[in-house]
Amino acid sequence: MKITGVRVLEAEGSARSGLALYEIDRGGLGPGESSPHRQRFTLIDTDSGVTGLALGGNGQTKAFGQRLIGEDPLEVERLWELFTTRPYNRTENLSHLSTLDVALWDLSGKARGESVCRLLGGPCQERIRAYAAMLGFSTDAESAAESSLEWVEKGFTGLKWYLPFNETAGSEGLAHNVALVEAVREAVGDEVDLMVDCILSNSAENSLLYGLKLATMLEPYGVTWLEEPLKPEDLDAYERLGEATSIPLAFGEHLYFRQQFKQVLDRGIPTVIQPEMMVVGGVTEMRKLAVLANTYGVPMVPHANESCRSALHLLFAQPVRTCPLAEWGVRINHNVQYFFTDFYEPVDGYFQPPSGPGFGFELDPGKIIKSREL
Repeated sequence: MKITGVRVLEAEGSARSGLALYEIDRGGLGPGESSPHRQRFTLIDTDSGVTGLALGGNGQTKAFGQRLIGEDPLEVERLWELFTTRPYNRTENLSHLSTLDVALWDLSGKARGESVCRLLGGPCQERIRAYAAMLGFSTDAESAAESSLEWVEKGFTGLKWYLPFNETAGSEGLAHNVALVEAVREAVGDEVDLMVDCILSNSAENSLLYGLKLATMLEPYGVTWLEEPLKPEDLDAYERLGEATSIPLAFGEHLYFRQQFKQVLDRGIPTVIQPEMMVVGGVTEMRKLAVLANTYGVPMVPHANESCRSALHLLFAQPVRTCPLAEWGVRINHNVQYFFTDFYEPVDGYFQPPSGPGFGFELDPGKIIKSREL
């Protein structure tokens, strides 16, 4: 079997509705504003008729993938090394490599009639606990409390809320952030894990002083982890923050290379690492990061909003010590899974092992109103 082509398809569907709509501004859309579903997909074709599929991609991804033509798609590890050992701007092209790698794993699973989870040696777990990532829900304290209670009643034992303000909003913004967390904790009780993410508010503008103040004010609410409170390169500041607060620190979605993860783990900074599959180099690199996390005894809970369905195959191929929890971006998944023939989601707060072949998703032609190839 040989690769015959790499395509990037841009699809447009019906108007967004229901949980696909955001209650706060997101991607230029105001609260409740709708637009057509739009999504890009990368496809790798072969002479056997088997096609690999991945979310995302653009014209550069297609151009970058031309060197795959004529190659055996089942040799995923060799192809990954081919891309990473030849001279090229790795940081610039890493997102393209990630997309192509995911499509290659999907293709491999389809060619063998197995799920990617099975190809990776799984499943190692019967189910994985999901936490509901509440990006796009209103961050008004009262509204957040109501939404949190609703999703806990659906069976979720973990929630993640995104703080709307950073240091530039001053004491008023800080008070709003704390009031949000306080209201959610009071609504759901002490038994529910409550994660707090700072990235929505552009936490790159936060200083160590603000991080210390924020963490101190959040400590009474039993926060499971504080995510991305500072710039990812501010390792000295992260180390000082970790020493000063009892709240575990989590980050990693903006780290690109294995060596960066080793550096932060060597310094004992994160309690949780959160690599993003579509950033670090796809499944091939993520499984190496899982080994790294296991070596240090630090859980890996990937950033997996858009990449949820692909990431779950990797998580189920790891022991619970390494991957005990999975992210479920509620509103995001009602957007990115729109064009699939099915909808994969946690049931009663838990993911069941994903099926195949490949990653188990296919495009539904009936949902595509118009499309074009890039």
